[in-house]
Amino acid sequence: MMPKNIALLKQERAAKVKQLRSFLDKAEAEKRSLTSDEQTQYDTLRAEVENRNTEIRREEELQSLEAGTAKESGDTDPSVIRSFGEFLQEVRFNPNSNHLQVRQVSGGSGKERRDMTMGNGASAGILVPEEYDKTIRMVDPAAAIFRPSCMVIPAGSSPDASISLQALDQSGSKGVYGGVVVKWVAENGTRQDGGDPRITSIKIEPQEVSAYIDISDKLLRNATAAGEYAQKMLRNAIIGAEEDCFFTGDGVGKPLGIIGHPSAITVNRATASSIVYADLVNMYANAKFGGTLQWVANQKALTKLMVMKDDAGQLIWQPNARDGNPNTLMGLPLRFNDQSPILGSEGDIALVDLQYYCIKDGSPLAIFMDPYTQKVNGVTRMYAFWNVDGQPMLSTPMLQRDGVSRVSPFVVLK
Repeated sequence: MMPKNIALLKQERAAKVKQLRSFLDKAEAEKRSLTSDEQTQYDTLRAEVENRNTEIRREEELQSLEAGTAKESGDTDPSVIRSFGEFLQEVRFNPNSNHLQVRQVSGGSGKERRDMTMGNGASAGILVPEEYDKTIRMVDPAAAIFRPSCMVIPAGSSPDASISLQALDQSGSKGVYGGVVVKWVAENGTRQDGGDPRITSIKIEPQEVSAYIDISDKLLRNATAAGEYAQKMLRNAIIGAEEDCFFTGDGVGKPLGIIGHPSAITVNRATASSIVYADLVNMYANAKFGGTLQWVANQKALTKLMVMKDDAGQLIWQPNARDGNPNTLMGLPLRFNDQSPILGSEGDIALVDLQYYCIKDGSPLAIFMDPYTQKVNGVTRMYAFWNVDGQPMLSTPMLQRDGVSRVSPFVVLK
């Protein structure tokens, strides 16, 4: 059995601790004690944290013992890479080793060895072992906006093959039922044909995206430090690249974003290069209710939101020294996105329900080391490749029952 990924266990523990804190924060904000149901959930979650603490301690002790035993016995099993840092060392300093050609997995009556390379490992990259790929690409809901809220389709057995999703066509006069005619039938009445749903096809095909960072060879020789550094840098790069395209991508060799998509409703701002209360009201009125709407804004929107007043002259969004920035605007969550367009341009603030956006993952993360470009500086350029695609799951805004009004899960200030 492969050693457990301690970093992943700690991240899972941190997520549970964060949930524990949310129970207490909610009760404190509402000036009450935990309800009986909340207390039960809290106690269950607390027990899970304790169990995870025990699991982490045992795994750390066991891996330490295994490392010492392997060193004493000269065990060099090529299927075992004990950390992401060790994996990077092999890719950089010994790219043709057996460590990278095979990987031990549990299954059946014995050991199964699977090829880890994409083409020629020296030129096309080497697939990151699954346990480290999961750790790197684990997205904290506080760090990303799209992935935690969208429909995400896993890679599957043919990871980069295109898929077609079916969605109701609500364009023209078809309305909220997508062309289905609804009839009430009286007792013993005759059922009439309700019409055929109008279906539109949405094609999603994972596209390759790459990033690179420069790492000193000295750092790479320290497996623990190199692993932690590279994981953090890659995670930030992946989140940033995906968030950017999911929001603003043009769909040409990359995901198709929300801004400019035919299903989005644009609201013209009342004052050029600004955001005023009337803009927010108009955006809210054009949003598709019934889901999980949230505001997404450029951080510079703070300069407008913090001084914004309603028609009664009251500040509508005002932080204070004790609580910091409030996390809701007009009762809906407010998130600030580094990839949002600059203040005063289309999309500097948007109101979205990301359940209507689909992400399709493709081939897993692969690493390629270039020791030559920065060789004179003692630096290795590390490239990372992965495949992903995404786009809205609607073709147009939704026509409401009145036959005139249109709403959308994507409302953008223009």
